[in-house]
Amino acid sequence: FIILFVMLFMITIGYSNLSTVLNIGGNLEIAKAKCPTYNKLYNVLKCGVEEGLAKEYTSNHRDSMDETLSTEKIYHWSVSNTSSGNALANQILEKNNVIFANQCWQMIRTTDTGGVKMVYNGEAVDNQCLSSRGSQVGYVSRTSVNLASNYYYGTDYSFDSVNKVFSISGTTEQTTWNATTGTNLIGKYTCRETSVSATCNNLYLIESYKDSSTANVLTLDSNSYYFQFGTVPFNPGNNSPAYAGYMYGDVYPYSSIPIYYDNSFALYNTLYTNYHIYYDTYLYSKTVSYSGGNYYLLNPILGSEIPESSYQGYFTFRSSTTTSGTSPIYLVGKYGTGDSYYVLSLIGGNSLSDLNLLMGDTITDNGNGTYTISDTISVSPIEWYNNPSNYKEKYTCMDATTTTCANPRFVFNPQESGYSYFNVNNNVTIGKTRNGLNLIDTLTVRMDEWYRNYSTYSDYIYTCGDTSTTCTESNLKLITEHTSTGYDYLPNHYWGSSVTWDGTKYTLVDPIELESATNLENLSTHHYVCLSEGLKSCNQVAYVYYAKQGTYSDFYYILLENGVESIDAALDSMLAGNVNNSIIKSAVDAWYKHAILPYDNKVEDVIFCNSRGRIDSDGWDSNGGNLSYILDFSESIYSVDLGCNQVTDRFSVSNNSAKLTYKVGLLTDAELSILTNYNIRRTGQIYWLMTPSHFNYQNLYIFTMSGDGSLGGGFVSSRVLGLRPAISLAPGIEFTSGDGSTANPYMIVTN
Repeated sequence: FIILFVMLFMITIGYSNLSTVLNIGGNLEIAKAKCPTYNKLYNVLKCGVEEGLAKEYTSNHRDSMDETLSTEKIYHWSVSNTSSGNALANQILEKNNVIFANQCWQMIRTTDTGGVKMVYNGEAVDNQCLSSRGSQVGYVSRTSVNLASNYYYGTDYSFDSVNKVFSISGTTEQTTWNATTGTNLIGKYTCRETSVSATCNNLYLIESYKDSSTANVLTLDSNSYYFQFGTVPFNPGNNSPAYAGYMYGDVYPYSSIPIYYDNSFALYNTLYTNYHIYYDTYLYSKTVSYSGGNYYLLNPILGSEIPESSYQGYFTFRSSTTTSGTSPIYLVGKYGTGDSYYVLSLIGGNSLSDLNLLMGDTITDNGNGTYTISDTISVSPIEWYNNPSNYKEKYTCMDATTTTCANPRFVFNPQESGYSYFNVNNNVTIGKTRNGLNLIDTLTVRMDEWYRNYSTYSDYIYTCGDTSTTCTESNLKLITEHTSTGYDYLPNHYWGSSVTWDGTKYTLVDPIELESATNLENLSTHHYVCLSEGLKSCNQVAYVYYAKQGTYSDFYYILLENGVESIDAALDSMLAGNVNNSIIKSAVDAWYKHAILPYDNKVEDVIFCNSRGRIDSDGWDSNGGNLSYILDFSESIYSVDLGCNQVTDRFSVSNNSAKLTYKVGLLTDAELSILTNYNIRRTGQIYWLMTPSHFNYQNLYIFTMSGDGSLGGGFVSSRVLGLRPAISLAPGIEFTSGDGSTANPYMIVTN
């Protein structure tokens, strides 16, 4: 009677969430209350705290443009990344599944407005979200297609899941793409067919205008992984910080110029030509005769009859029958290991000796613009080919007979196919100091002398690049290193701490001279430079943000023009001027319009954070920054900050500074970092997040979620990665059935 009374009392007062236990001794125990969800999706995550599967988030956060709405607690799944945590992660993966708008979703966290943030997990099949679902519709590529025909376009599409074909729907029109019609067709679909009822295996979403006959498109087919809506690049370019934006402003692409230039006096001359393979079916001869304008092979034999199986030193017309012609080929030696040969040709009655080079050991300057070579020898092509090193550091007038010429060559690097050389008369004047543009304590050096004695010129650090002792602003050079073939130098650039703009040109402020650029620390406060040497004013000015260390490496810069006077203004324009859609936003918006818009009243307008605040500006800092470090957008890959500091990064339908078309975006690295356990996040495929990582100096990275559940990064344009849109269901959303498992997801009321 007592037990019955207690049970009736419990039911009467509504303790339906308490359970009773009668122990072996007969004593009545009241077990711990089960957390009530009341069919509220928000409460599922809240109750996960008591189950050890979720946590309350108490750090910085921002989910609404209207801060007065941020009154609710944030709960998120979170278990340790250990073996015991992995077991709990598997429980979470069977508790976080939702079907909304006929799509599967995985709950990530609640919002501080009382909603529930979810990530797309594919189309539902038979009201289930099992991992056995097959391939589904999604984007497979971004490409360009020719639309210069009278095709049909639609504002929407239909997909026949039985026959795996698309057709356009919504409002349709037939038109030909051109500069006038192209803008109005962006965001529409086409099968590239001239019939409105045509079907296609590949459907094209017009993403952007390329030219008067071509559009950039996102291609849809039915072969995407079930848990993502295809794969896309994040943005069309990788060469500017602007492309870190989910939306972005003006694009300032980087360029580079060398830090140190290499001025080499060396030239190269090829002695022979590499012809085709020479076969043993050709006729060959060791000697030729010349008569009546033709050469004749004397006593020709087939290549198969030559005992040494080498045609070096033979003439041929590359034929098994021809024995005469105007230009016989002389085979100097093999090219590589095959049967190709270096060759020369006779022409116009020249003899074999005319192919020789006359070379000498010494040279005399005659004082009249000519030089005479002495101690000469005649070198045949085959002698050169067999022993090129014998002719190092010799002089030649480049023919078989001449010993006096105006422009002799000094050969310093002979090879079997040719030689590297200096023009002896190409003198250069160098100076130890300078007075403005005038070189002081100068020395004029001939090129062969430079080659032999370059190490003795280390005190000479200035040159005009020729024999002048008075330079111009543009040809003054600071020599940084003497080499056997020339010198490395800095051109005469002036560097400014800032610039002014007078309406037509920029002027460097507080310019420093080229000597200062040898120490990169001096440039940490002087980033501005005219690209043309010797200028302190120019129509365009470069802002140098990074310098690769080492000789011949590069300064990386963006170009300021049209009155943009500072790097701060350029960065604001790139990172806060949200007027251009990213590729991934265009894809997300088109997907939302097609699949979710009819249920838009169930989705809340929350902030999707594209955090582009500069944590470490360094070379991009107008007040001075190290040119050896990168532009960081995020503190670290372990960030767990759900706030969003800059208003231009808070993408929301209600934010005019970062205005979304629809209430949809992507997850951030912080939202996935707070989950802690990799297994909750893993999909087996890499997909994009919304958080920029860094711009190193020529490549831009966005955070990604790797297939194993770890955070990574990808190039914004060169990586084609998964697309998993995210939405937040509005506060108070209820489910009608389900337990959150993949076989029995929570079903959301949508009527």
